Amino acid sequence: MAPSRLTSLSEAVIDIAKGEDLRASLRRLVENAVAISGATYGALGAIAKDGSLEEFTYVGISEETADEMASFPEGKGLLGHLLTHPTTLRVNPISSHPASVGFPSGHPAMSSFLGVPIRIRDEIYGSLYLTEKRGGEDFTEEDEQLVSALASAAGVAIDNARGQEAQHRVIVLAERERIAQDLHDLVVQRLFATGLSLQAITKDPKLPVRDLERVREAIDNLDSTVQQIRNTVFALQDRMGGRTLRARIQDEINSLRSSSPMNISCEFNGSIDTVLVGDIAEQIFAVLRELLSNAIKHSNAQNVEVQLICLISGCEIRVTDDGVGFEDGVPRSGLLNLATRAEKLNGSFEINKLGMGGTRAIWKVRF
Repeated sequence: MAPSRLTSLSEAVIDIAKGEDLRASLRRLVENAVAISGATYGALGAIAKDGSLEEFTYVGISEETADEMASFPEGKGLLGHLLTHPTTLRVNPISSHPASVGFPSGHPAMSSFLGVPIRIRDEIYGSLYLTEKRGGEDFTEEDEQLVSALASAAGVAIDNARGQEAQHRVIVLAERERIAQDLHDLVVQRLFATGLSLQAITKDPKLPVRDLERVREAIDNLDSTVQQIRNTVFALQDRMGGRTLRARIQDEINSLRSSSPMNISCEFNGSIDTVLVGDIAEQIFAVLRELLSNAIKHSNAQNVEVQLICLISGCEIRVTDDGVGFEDGVPRSGLLNLATRAEKLNGSFEINKLGMGGTRAIWKVRF
């Protein structure tokens, strides 16, 4: 093997090992493979989950020629053969191989072919493809050895890049968890406690009407702020693991327990996490949060019971408290929102004062 080719191979491997940017590194890999093997054209194709080619990186074909081609390789012919038979392949001419299916319209003429699989441990990542060796010659065994060494280096580089990406993801998720926890522990609980204190002030009969309105406005602003922060917290947590509706509800109730003097219990019935997913899960969560917020702000209850029932025909949320009881005729925007949500989903909403004291709200939706 010529010393110049060994030097070129060494430099190419070092270039791959830098790992500054995987996409750029893979393109330089193809360029180096073309230079070392004496090919005219080179490409690297990664295998998609469905077995076809994706991320097809090519060199040697001009943009003008690429624009004139009817289509790019999709994993047919020799390229497809390498996907299902990941072993090194040297052919000249390409048309002599049984798997050859010809070229699409506008594709450059190619005769000699060298294909080398790229492995990541026991996984086939894709293949390096080199065609049309300069001078009309065949690709040699030495070409094959050099390109195989490059493919091995590429496998290591891709594996390292994946490891770094996974490590970065862990760091990002940990930081999101810390932020979410800080928002909850340091901000939401204090705001909630402040809101409860202000709520107690509104019950003072000596408080002037003008001041009462200001306090109520401050309470509404605090409620809105707490809601926005909680939305942010749950958004951060959802990105970390795709939590189920049951887990999200339990987290919400635990949060309320820590910042409210009420005893809040929750009971689940039915296939909650398999049926209530997607948009309906978001609706259920928003409704439950609204119902609990109403109970905490208006009921003066000591105990609140939550039931989430999932049936084949639909879903039902029941929130029962032992407080002062619902006052019929008192306008509340939250109740109107709950009724509107139910109607849009072909459901219903009712809220009633219990005979022995307290309130029961029932929100239903039909599937």
